[in-house]
Amino acid sequence: MFKRKIYNQLLKWKEESKGESALLIEGARRIGKTSIAEEFGKNLFPSFKTIDFSKVSDDVKKAFIDVSDMDRFFEKLFLSLGMSPLPRGSLIILDEIQFCPKARQAIKSLVEDKRYYYLETGSLVSIKENTADILIPSEEETLQMHPMDYEEFLWALGYEFESESIKAHFSSQSAYDGKTHNLLMRNFRTYLAVGGMPKVVDTYLSTHDFYAVDKEKKKIIKLYEEDLRKIDNRFKTITYLVWKQMPSMLSKHSTRFIVSSTDERADSVLFKNTMEKLLESKMAIAVYKCTDPSGGYALTKDEGSFKLYFNDVGLFTSLVYPNTMDDAQDIYQRLVFDKLKTNLGMLFENVSAQILVSNGFEPYYYSWEEDDDGLSKKYEIDFLIYKGGKTIPFEVKSRNVSNKVSLERFREKFKKKTGEKYIVDILNLKHGDNLTYLPYYMLFCVK
Repeated sequence: MFKRKIYNQLLKWKEESKGESALLIEGARRIGKTSIAEEFGKNLFPSFKTIDFSKVSDDVKKAFIDVSDMDRFFEKLFLSLGMSPLPRGSLIILDEIQFCPKARQAIKSLVEDKRYYYLETGSLVSIKENTADILIPSEEETLQMHPMDYEEFLWALGYEFESESIKAHFSSQSAYDGKTHNLLMRNFRTYLAVGGMPKVVDTYLSTHDFYAVDKEKKKIIKLYEEDLRKIDNRFKTITYLVWKQMPSMLSKHSTRFIVSSTDERADSVLFKNTMEKLLESKMAIAVYKCTDPSGGYALTKDEGSFKLYFNDVGLFTSLVYPNTMDDAQDIYQRLVFDKLKTNLGMLFENVSAQILVSNGFEPYYYSWEEDDDGLSKKYEIDFLIYKGGKTIPFEVKSRNVSNKVSLERFREKFKKKTGEKYIVDILNLKHGDNLTYLPYYMLFCVK
């Protein structure tokens, strides 16, 4: 079981709720929601039971229809499960809750009974669809979970000292020596290759075989694509088509996702529904353009201009590179040791979006044109976040080149609102003139 940051949030929920609310863990499939819930149950409760509604009998589901008499309800529930009642104060994990809407509706009565604690997990797409005819309990809290971020990846590799060292150097604004910097960048490129899906990370740790790693990622990709097809069949959307378009858009470093590539308009009902379902699935991250970064980003959000990224950079790497065993071994090795000559900008940009979202930010981007001696010049800031009352702009680079013109122009336009400026790239840490050259392995420190 890997160490995950969400575990501390579960501890906080248990301490503060004292069983008077249930907690719904939202997130994409295969990111470890059930595993962390069960680890929590094993460590913090007298006992726990996972009820997987995708597998249990109809009798178990029917037990949740009537919760007017809690003693009778629990009698029927445990008899249907074929087990003795759990001791009081135990944890019940309602796994894949979307397959039993009545169980979610029963949360109010369950927590008022005070017999047990309750965690829920499930797919947000199906959860929202299956709540049309039920009353959503106010006693339900929600928590977002993501694939393993870079710091969690370092923990999994046994490099906790490395993560603490990186945070200390970030805090003190002190660079590493060149040899250590190169080592840390190699570890980060390993994250680009492997990603943060727990099963994939486990495969890497047990085999160090990139072909085995790629096979595991391909299984998840197949599962995701099957899910997207199901979503499209059910809701008459085009999520699968958009998903398949994402790699080509990112490889061109497009300033935004070209909606016309799907033969749709961004303001069409079909495309709006598609974006809603795709983002609810948590398989993709959307970074929208804001038209005025001096105020609240959401207030000037351009719904028709956005970039789309994959929820896990490792899955993205598998989609765009290896196809055979020989390809996997060769390409991943060259990626890790910085021998891959193709432009890695798409991977670095994707992982940057992923890290910012994992840290709780909602990144936007900003682009504009200015007249320069009669010529129109275009500028763009890759990511903007709001932190400490200031707008923090980021430019991401993948090679030993850094163009800070857009950052400087942005600062001139929004000087009073702009805080620290970052160029995130493969270079060592450097700080000066309110501009930080931040190596990728330090990005997780921006919180």
